[in-house]
Amino acid sequence: MLPGYLDGFRPAPDPSTLFDATAWLDKPAVWPALLWAVGGASTAVDAFDIDPADTDVMLTQLSMPDRWPVFTVDLASGHRIHLVWRNFDGDAGWDYMLAGDAFDGPVPLAMLEGHFRGPGLSWPELVVVADQGAATLDWAQRLLLVLPALGDIDLPAEAAEIVAGAITAVGAIRRRQDVAGELLAASRRFWGMQQWADRDGAPTCLGQHSFRGAGASIEHRLAIAAALGEWS
Repeated sequence: MLPGYLDGFRPAPDPSTLFDATAWLDKPAVWPALLWAVGGASTAVDAFDIDPADTDVMLTQLSMPDRWPVFTVDLASGHRIHLVWRNFDGDAGWDYMLAGDAFDGPVPLAMLEGHFRGPGLSWPELVVVADQGAATLDWAQRLLLVLPALGDIDLPAEAAEIVAGAITAVGAIRRRQDVAGELLAASRRFWGMQQWADRDGAPTCLGQHSFRGAGASIEHRLAIAAALGEWS
């Protein structure tokens, strides 16, 4: 899966290293593990009725150097957002990649840890991605999977409540507001508070670390926006 993604690694991992782990989202321990590791919410471990030891086991399974889990969010445009658990020795982290017919290969949206880049989405785009729906994932799963790629200074007043609702939907029973607050603030450790604006008809991040900044071509920015869905 994700042809071309592994080409930049040296030594290049075997293509079989990547595997579709989307079905793992049905495992109870995956959500505290994912929200803690990728989302940066340390309170997620306490929010679910799950033994912390089980969360540790899940984190170990997610972090095997010879097996890189990939979680996929299908988009209405026919494109896909992939969250790759990048278990590369010496440069581990998480990559958000956009793939589909509009692009020659996987397009990076955000990279967490290592040589970080981002953000990959604004708040309106996150909501659009979550609301599109698909047969494989529900609204809450979609929102929480993509949320760590968010970076937007203009969050609505109800943002924390929306995220807390998603956390509840995937099984959290306590400290949901705490987890929501941490998730919404966590990405600032990489790229700080970022603004988005319309530039030549394309949503553009005004930060210096984003793949979707003004330095990217207008054609590239428009193609990404079209793949993600309507933006306003």
